[in-house]
Amino acid sequence: MKRLLKISLVLGLLAAGFSACDDDDGYSLDKFWISYGVIEGNGDDYVRDYTIRLDNGSRLLLSANLVPGWPVKDGQRVIANYTILGDSPRMDGTKDYYVRLNMLYDVLSKDVVKQSFIDEDEEVREDSIGHDPIDVAEAWFGGGFLNITFEILHGGGTHFINLVQDDARISGDSVFLTLRHNAYSDPQAYRGFGYVSFDMVPLVPEGKTELPVRLTWEGYDGQTHSDTGTFKLNAPATAPESALRLDQIATSVE
Repeated sequence: MKRLLKISLVLGLLAAGFSACDDDDGYSLDKFWISYGVIEGNGDDYVRDYTIRLDNGSRLLLSANLVPGWPVKDGQRVIANYTILGDSPRMDGTKDYYVRLNMLYDVLSKDVVKQSFIDEDEEVREDSIGHDPIDVAEAWFGGGFLNITFEILHGGGTHFINLVQDDARISGDSVFLTLRHNAYSDPQAYRGFGYVSFDMVPLVPEGKTELPVRLTWEGYDGQTHSDTGTFKLNAPATAPESALRLDQIATSVE
């Protein structure tokens, strides 16, 4: 059922009401945009002066920052809420946007775990990686990541989320990935949402620019679900509108 991996989205920004920000009406202080991106700083552990590179390659240049004390690191995955004050076209066809940064949200970002690594200490690592159910609300490629909005049942405890590659399974150039969840026996009291981005770039074989992917997960309905798509290097993309439910983040995930 190919309904989740939204591969071919090319819009770079989402506006208030989730309309594209590339309009001819000018920018206004009463509008805001929400986008996934990565912090670009000076390489220090924590940075004060930074830009945000969006998944479509454009950059946010902070003319005003309403969250100046928010701790950010170079390379950190974030969701940015911002107001566009102006723009400047770049030679590569993208734009730099001069913005007022309204809010930042941390996004958990992780490397893909290989099944062969788990098998090296199967008794410990297989249990730690977890076998609890998880529901995928949205999944898409963007910024070099497989981005997932997931739904879990929780009681406020910390949960463990990972993406596992079955590196022993070979079928052409395809990779087989399973989203895994360890709830650590947290009570299933409330339904909530979370966000995670997995770095896909290291999985692309040398000399290749794209990678067929099958994503699998075990849902709360007791069924195994799967979806397919193609990850492409340097392909611009953005989150589906329904993926950005920032007021409903579920609980702590690692």
